[in-house]
Amino acid sequence: MKISIITEGNKETGLGHLTRCISLYQAFEERNIIPKIYLNGDSTAFPFLEDINHEFIDWLNNQDELFKKIKNSDAIIVDSYLAPKEFYETISRSTLIPLYLDDNVRLDYPLGIILNGAINAESLPYKKTLSNEYLLGTKYLPIRKEFWEIVDRPLRLDIQNILLTFGGTDKLNLTTRILRLLTRNHPTLKKRIIVTNSFDHISQIEEAKDANTEIINTPSASELLKIMYETDLAICAGGQTLNELARVGIPSIAIAVADNQKSQLAGWVKEKFLQQELTFDLPNLEHRLLLLISNLRKKQVREPISKIGKQKIDGNGAKRVLQFIIDKHVGKSGFYFRNAIAKDATIIFNLSNDRLVRANSINTEPIKWGDHLDWFSGKLLDDNCYFLLAFTPSNQFIGQVRFDINGYYADINISIDKDFRGKGYSKQLIFSASYKLFHDKPNINFINAIIRPNNTPSIKAFTNAGYKLVGKEIINEQEFLLFQLKK
Repeated sequence: MKISIITEGNKETGLGHLTRCISLYQAFEERNIIPKIYLNGDSTAFPFLEDINHEFIDWLNNQDELFKKIKNSDAIIVDSYLAPKEFYETISRSTLIPLYLDDNVRLDYPLGIILNGAINAESLPYKKTLSNEYLLGTKYLPIRKEFWEIVDRPLRLDIQNILLTFGGTDKLNLTTRILRLLTRNHPTLKKRIIVTNSFDHISQIEEAKDANTEIINTPSASELLKIMYETDLAICAGGQTLNELARVGIPSIAIAVADNQKSQLAGWVKEKFLQQELTFDLPNLEHRLLLLISNLRKKQVREPISKIGKQKIDGNGAKRVLQFIIDKHVGKSGFYFRNAIAKDATIIFNLSNDRLVRANSINTEPIKWGDHLDWFSGKLLDDNCYFLLAFTPSNQFIGQVRFDINGYYADINISIDKDFRGKGYSKQLIFSASYKLFHDKPNINFINAIIRPNNTPSIKAFTNAGYKLVGKEIINEQEFLLFQLKK
């Protein structure tokens, strides 16, 4: 599967969209499907992109270039506050599976899947047209993989530390404002402050801190999770971090810093995870914060709040979205393809050394592990090798189809795992993989298949897939049949 993810992440827009998209990326990656993120971003995003297949591109102003890059994508995911409706309409025409992340019914979206994982998103006024499918509510909330599995943490009788986190930029400088409030009124509490290099007011934050303040610059997701485990109370914005706090069960006070965060706060208040809806411009905000902190010091108040957050977000949202896309892609065929990657060395080695596979190969000798690794790594680096693995929707390995390209034609090699032989997969894999090759590699005019004369199942499968017997080949003094499929 070719998965393209389009989003933004910079000092102006913040990084919430990027972290959501990374969580979807990680769900695909867990199934060894490697998407590519096309990011309209700046250096603010650098710390989040380690080991992520990505490309920086101002796709809003270079749409023609983007659409060339995402051509032939099996699914295209868009998470943006900036993209106009016309952009989504082009995406809808460019793939069979378009998916749009939305927060507040921003647009009348064209044909595609609309994903809104916010709390109580089911109650938002989507039109629910027949041309769209909807994944709504925290069941489908994508959060980063570090938050998929959590451990229970005991609550202290009284709060001892507070976490302040206001996103990747904090353009409103709420961090300084609230830190000053805390140092004046709660000097004995330990205060952990999350900042990034994109903050414009770090010097002011430094001036506002006291002896019990720790400033942490751009923690990784795993580092942030550790900080959350040690946190009694968080004060945060109303974006993606609020959902991660809820997942860990951290009682929180959230402040909406943009209009699109207000509905999320309203939903969490309705579910009683938050006690109040707050906005950055609310009169007497500091006074309200002090009252909330005072009330949340009590363990009997924080305990049900913690349980609500963990109950509402189970951490499996990104995996559910992935499975929905895979099921939609598979349809009635019962399988999907993905490109071979280095992690597949063992599974291909075992399949290649299967007794029946070796007996029907040109070279019938068993393959040594060292020789296999050299061969396999070479194939992965070879631009003229088109190497596909087939899986069921539940991630069971069916087999492999490999094409070795020689100019305007390709040689096909296929082998099926023993658990899936005799079930009709050979014909389907040959037909689908051959069509995919012609589609993705338009310079290929025909495909050759070399088959042993006594391999009746393969002859039948290739014939049923449209291949024609065109002659014979002598290889290593042995006779083989040559089948061919023309475009």
